[in-house]
Amino acid sequence: MTAKLNEFVWEMYIASSEGQLALSYFERLDNFAERADLLETFMGVDGWIAVHGSDELEWQEVSLGDEEIAYITAVREAAQEFATNTPEQIRHLLTQLVSSGTVRLSEKDGDVLALDDVFANLHLLSLGLYLAHPDVFLPYAVSGNFYLVLKISETFSIPLPPVPPKNDRLGRWLYYAQLCAAFWDFRRLNGLSLPELLAFMYDFSVNYVDDGENNDLPEPRSAWLLIGGVENDDLEWMDENQSVAQTHWQGNLDMRRGDACIMYARSPVSAVHSLWRVVEDAYEDPFFHYKHAVQIGQPLRLPALHFREIASDSLLGQNKYVKANLQGASGKALTHGEYERILQMLGTKADLPAGIPHFTPQKSVDLSALANERDVEIQLIEPLLQRAGLEPKDWVRQLPVRMGRGERVYPDYAIGLTGSAPEQRAKALVEVKYRAAGERDWREAFLQVKSYGLRLGARVILTAAAEGVRVYQKKNDDFDFASGQHHAWADLQAGETLRQLGRLLRAK
Repeated sequence: MTAKLNEFVWEMYIASSEGQLALSYFERLDNFAERADLLETFMGVDGWIAVHGSDELEWQEVSLGDEEIAYITAVREAAQEFATNTPEQIRHLLTQLVSSGTVRLSEKDGDVLALDDVFANLHLLSLGLYLAHPDVFLPYAVSGNFYLVLKISETFSIPLPPVPPKNDRLGRWLYYAQLCAAFWDFRRLNGLSLPELLAFMYDFSVNYVDDGENNDLPEPRSAWLLIGGVENDDLEWMDENQSVAQTHWQGNLDMRRGDACIMYARSPVSAVHSLWRVVEDAYEDPFFHYKHAVQIGQPLRLPALHFREIASDSLLGQNKYVKANLQGASGKALTHGEYERILQMLGTKADLPAGIPHFTPQKSVDLSALANERDVEIQLIEPLLQRAGLEPKDWVRQLPVRMGRGERVYPDYAIGLTGSAPEQRAKALVEVKYRAAGERDWREAFLQVKSYGLRLGARVILTAAAEGVRVYQKKNDDFDFASGQHHAWADLQAGETLRQLGRLLRAK
C-alpha cells in the first residue's frame, strides 16, 4: 500500500533553495527543444541546481539536435491521437505505437518506432508520451539505473508489480504504464503538483536513498566473469573510462555488493581487461535488454590475459564456459580458486594494481569442539547467513511469537521480518539444535519450526545442527518433511549450493 510522505521533511525540502530550484526547473517542459539537459540522467535537474546555487557558474541553455526533436515530436503527435481514459486504452496506445509501423521518426526509409526503441531510447520515447498526456505518463530519466527506482519504491512504500519475463518484451514495455500509475497514485495520496512529483522523483528521493557508501565496499563473497566488446564499443569505452565511478552491466541476480568481477573483452582483443567491484546488489530492470542488471564500479586495469592462455591452463581450461569459448558467460560465477588463479597468472606479466581483493580460505570449524546450541549459532549459522548474502540487520534472533492464549515461543532466527504482532510475517525461519544424530531429531526440529513458519507465513524454513542443514520450501501452503534437502556444512562454504540458498533467503 502506498504510504504518505513525511510532511515535515517534505515541507523543509520544498522551502529550501534546492527545492525551489527543482520546482522552477520542472514547471515548464513544453519548451523541450531548447533544453538538451532534459535528456540527461535525472532530467538534468542536478546540474541546474548546482549552477543556480553557485555565484561563480552561469547556466547555458543547449538545444536538442534535429533528430531528437523529430523523434520526440513524432511520438507526441502519434500519442495524441489515442484516448487514455482507462488502463485498456493506455495499453492499446503503447502497443500500437511500437507495433503499427506508422510512427515515422525521420524521412529515412524504415525509420519507424519499434519495440527495440523501448530498450534503447526510452528517455526520448517517454518524454514524447509525457508531452502528449501529462496526466498519464511521466518522463523516464534513470535509464541504466533502475535500482534507484527499486530503492525509492522500498523507501517510500510505492508498490511496484513484478517485472515480466525477459522474453516478454511487450510486457516489459507495458510495465512503463504500471510504473507511471504507481507514481501517480503516490502523487494523489500526497497532494503533489506535477512539478512537485518530478522534483520528488529526480531530486529529493534520489538524494534521500543515496547512502554514498560505494567507496567503502564489504569484502567480496563471490567472484564473477563479465564479458564486454560483443559487437559494440565496450572496449573503447572501458579504455576511456577507467576512472568511471559506476555503470550498469549484464548481471546475475546472485551478485552482491562488494563482489569481484573479472572483465573479459571479447572483441577485438579476446583477453582479460580489468577488475570491477559490484557496488549495488544485482536487480531486474524491465527496460534493459538483458533484464538482469548490476551496477559495477571502482575499475582496475589489468595486464592482458588472452583466451588461449586461459584455455590452456590446467584449472581454468576445465571451466565449462571456457570450453564453450566463453559464449554466454557474462554474469557467470567463478570459483574462488579460478579467480585467484587468474590473478596469479596476471601477476607473472606485470605488477598488479593495489586494492585487488582476494579470497582467504574459509576456516573450517571443528565440529567436535562445538559444546552447545549457541556454538552452532555463532560458529556455523551466522557465518552461513552472511555468506548467503544477508547482514545481521536482516534477521532477528529469539523472536517472541504468540502461538495461543498466553503461550510464547521463540524461533531461533527470523529472516526478513515485516509488520508487527499479530500481523507479523517472516520470509524464512531457522531452528537450531546442538546435535541431530538421527531422523527422529531432525523430524522433531522440523515439526517445531514448521508450526512457527505457518504462523508467520514463512516461505522457507531451515533446521540446522552440527551434522548439517536441511532446507524446506512451502508448497501448497504447507511444509513437507520428506521434501527437505540436506546439505553438509562443507557444501555451504561457496559455490552454487550456497547461492541457491541465498536466493531462497533473500527472495522478495
